[in-house]
Amino acid sequence: MTEWAEKFAQSDIRFSRSDSNVPFLPLAFASAKHYQDSEVILDDGRSLNFSQDTISQGAVVPILMSNRDALLLGEWVSWSKLSPESDPQQDLQVLSVGVPVGWFHQRSENWQTGGFLMPLGHKADSANSEWSWELMGGGFARYTQTDNLWWAYGLYFDVSDHSSLVLPYLGASYQFNERWTLSAIMPWPAIMYAPADDLLFRFGLAPAGNSWQLDTDGDQFNYVMDNWDLGLSVEKRVHSHFWLELEVGVGGLKGLSVDVDNGDWEAPDFAMSSSTYINIGFNFRPSL
Repeated sequence: MTEWAEKFAQSDIRFSRSDSNVPFLPLAFASAKHYQDSEVILDDGRSLNFSQDTISQGAVVPILMSNRDALLLGEWVSWSKLSPESDPQQDLQVLSVGVPVGWFHQRSENWQTGGFLMPLGHKADSANSEWSWELMGGGFARYTQTDNLWWAYGLYFDVSDHSSLVLPYLGASYQFNERWTLSAIMPWPAIMYAPADDLLFRFGLAPAGNSWQLDTDGDQFNYVMDNWDLGLSVEKRVHSHFWLELEVGVGGLKGLSVDVDNGDWEAPDFAMSSSTYINIGFNFRPSL
């Protein structure tokens, strides 16, 4: 790891120009999250309460290809269990797997460009479940305006079995001083406070959710559950580049949508109530 970090330090690639106690982004993580009961209101007025448990793990390995170029290879796995309050034995388990691949290039002192592709697969544990597929990706540029301020521009897309989304991208990050940083990197906006180089507090938003597909009488029903987590986390360095994280917050702006692949039928979106959550994570943050 020391040799790997030294190679990046000796290259022309620059991740930061100023000193900050805020550590580098996690290149590997493992986490376990529990959501308290959330209520789904059905069309006929009935309601369904369920809790959710999620275990996730992911990693990205940057490989220096030249003095200005880096290849990014990674993997991501997530397992979720949705447990109805009325019958915990009838829970639904969803497995999601992704393989991100990216490229990063230092064009000049102030400009960096890059892009990524991430194919994903989702599958529920039901007997009539099929794999559903998704492809995320985009191209981006980062402009460092000052030592404390940089901007990101680009184009993002998300294509799946049941929907397609293409959006322009704009993000920014501003470092007030070595302790405080405002990150407007969508979709993870946050304010971060690091009073020392081994302690980090973060308050912000992050997207969460699940998707799966079920086969009923030959029709492929697509289920998509959206969710945004607003939480406060504290991370503590436990050894070298390894950090332990604890986060609490509220999962809100929830919704469940259902449609059929052939387009003949689409259910109205179901409203879902907010629920509190707790997350425990273990992160690998190298010093770059």
